[in-house]
Amino acid sequence: MIKHYTPAVLLGIALLIPFAALAATPEGEDVEAFEEIFGSGPQEEDVYRSERLLVTATGSLKPVRLAPSVATVITKEEIEAIGATNLDEILETVPGFHVTPSGTFFTPIWSLRGIHTSVNPEVLLLINGVPFTSNYVGNRGFRYRMPVSMISRVEVVRGPGSALHGADAYSGVVNVITKDNFEIGGTETGARAGSFDTYDAWAQHGGQYGGWDISFGIEWQKSDGDDDSIVEKDYLHAIGLAFLSNAPGHLDNSYETLDANLQLRKGDWDFHLYGQLLESGGGPGAAQAITYGTDQDIQSLLADLTYSNDHLLDDWDLSCRLYYSYMHTDSYLQFFPTTFLNMFGNPIYTSKDGGIEVAGIYDGFSAHKIRLGAGWKSYDIEPDEYTNFGPAAGANQFGPLVHVTDSNLRYMDDANRQLFYGLVQDEWNLARGWELTAGVRYDEYSDFGETINPRAALVWETRYDLITKLLYGKAFRAPSFSEQYVKNNPVGVGNQELDPETIQTVELAFDYQPTADVGIKLNLFHYEAEDLIALAGPTLPQTYENFAEQEGNGFEIELDWQLLEQLQIRSNFAYQKSENKTIDHDVHDAPEMQFYLNPHWEFLPDWSLDGQYYWVAGRNRAQGDPREEIDDYHLVNLTLRWKNIAQYYDVAISVRNLFDEDVREPSPYDATAPEGAFIANDYPIKSRMIWAEIRMHF
Repeated sequence: MIKHYTPAVLLGIALLIPFAALAATPEGEDVEAFEEIFGSGPQEEDVYRSERLLVTATGSLKPVRLAPSVATVITKEEIEAIGATNLDEILETVPGFHVTPSGTFFTPIWSLRGIHTSVNPEVLLLINGVPFTSNYVGNRGFRYRMPVSMISRVEVVRGPGSALHGADAYSGVVNVITKDNFEIGGTETGARAGSFDTYDAWAQHGGQYGGWDISFGIEWQKSDGDDDSIVEKDYLHAIGLAFLSNAPGHLDNSYETLDANLQLRKGDWDFHLYGQLLESGGGPGAAQAITYGTDQDIQSLLADLTYSNDHLLDDWDLSCRLYYSYMHTDSYLQFFPTTFLNMFGNPIYTSKDGGIEVAGIYDGFSAHKIRLGAGWKSYDIEPDEYTNFGPAAGANQFGPLVHVTDSNLRYMDDANRQLFYGLVQDEWNLARGWELTAGVRYDEYSDFGETINPRAALVWETRYDLITKLLYGKAFRAPSFSEQYVKNNPVGVGNQELDPETIQTVELAFDYQPTADVGIKLNLFHYEAEDLIALAGPTLPQTYENFAEQEGNGFEIELDWQLLEQLQIRSNFAYQKSENKTIDHDVHDAPEMQFYLNPHWEFLPDWSLDGQYYWVAGRNRAQGDPREEIDDYHLVNLTLRWKNIAQYYDVAISVRNLFDEDVREPSPYDATAPEGAFIANDYPIKSRMIWAEIRMHF
């Protein structure tokens, strides 16, 4: 047991040393020391602080250390150093953020501070500040994965963000900023190949032409998946038909994706276009029975046009944005091996969202910066379906697929909702070193009504080397169309009387940088979530209800230490304890503790070796689940990189899961399964993987 807690203890000791040094004041100097720390001491210029700018927290660029939120910014240089190939690998480095596969087609869950569900609509994804969501379930789309070559930086705000961003900025916000022409500065191409027949190729270009700033990037990724991710037993074993099962067999983790980005900018106008084609396997299958015929085919498009003007009116920075998103999802579901039952479904939906928002920032008042905003948005969904079972298939049970043209038999009707919103925010410099950010947003939906979400953040430059923040915020998650309108489903049906989920969070944060080489952050949080939406009822099909309440407490510690000129160490530790108050049980599957260590060593000019160590621990089973507790795990990654070969080339080699650990992520509890789950031994995650990369830039 002691060895399991060693990483947390060591990090805790290391981070407490600077605070202990402050506390170790000789007798008789207590008052002087207190004044020095809490305001009477020096408030000198912090000349050694490195600034990272954040836009997600306030709507305008602001240094992370002074932002009215708890936030992390990961730059393109850091993404390159750690060898991340997709957005999920970036987010796993953020304190309190854990990416785990869902039982729903292996869709990645972004679990943050113990808050998650199987389809995970609680974290809002923005791409260049515009929401990228599927309005069917409210998440990023099934099996979504974003390649990294065009990412400039990733901003992660932990905690509620609805006062600025509205719906679904519930437990956090992830804002992906793509590269502009200045960052690319010419042309770059690259390719990567590795284990599991994994391939990656990209090209990007940025420049100025005829007064236009233009950047463009395209990236293709493909993998056959890990054949060593073996599931020992599945649904057919549980019902006594093991001889018909594909298990033992591997999970279908195959995927192929094509991402494209375009930015055009001239004067006050800025246009972004993002598109993705994604095909992916079905992971554990549609019914927790290993099959190799389930796949997702998703086409996505996100476009926005922004006009910004800070010279039309004195003291005003004005902007207007038009945006549109499109997502077409075609899911081909094989429920069981055909040797058992020839049961297939093909649900399809097209999600279309679009809107307009206007904003103005007024700084004509002394010590105040007022932000005003308003907008309108339309959400539309158009379902379609093919099936070979149930009432919709008629006499064609388990035969060829039948197009469901009768809307009474389809899994959902067409749906639409309209949204109008307005917001106001004030950034008020109360006094030297004190800033209060207070704001509120009002949202009115055509289907479930109105919601009001305030925020308040007091940021205090306590000393030149210490920032203290006291934060409060309320957020909401809108009921998804599936939770409201799904029908003809043997498991769950929708409820048009649902209210939005709500959460209130209080945080106390410290950002301490005693020297130019050491930075320490400590964040304490408490949240209370109400009206959580879940399936409820004594028999199937169950109905979506505002059923549960959840409460959570925890802390996050970060260390950034330039130990030597050539050696940098980044590390963090996160602890959370969350309870479902409705059933009086700890939240299942979420890690109570996470530890991350990232040494980066530039041991020769243009040579670097980057290591990553992950420790994930304390994941609890669901109430009633008879299985043993989920095993903790350790992971080590290494990336070796050599840059500027003949001025134009970079090469790298990376090993993921260096020691080939048998890492398992929790499979969903099912009370009808004899062992507590149809895939009882959890989901195996990728074994050791090696890839090699080459880049050319000119």
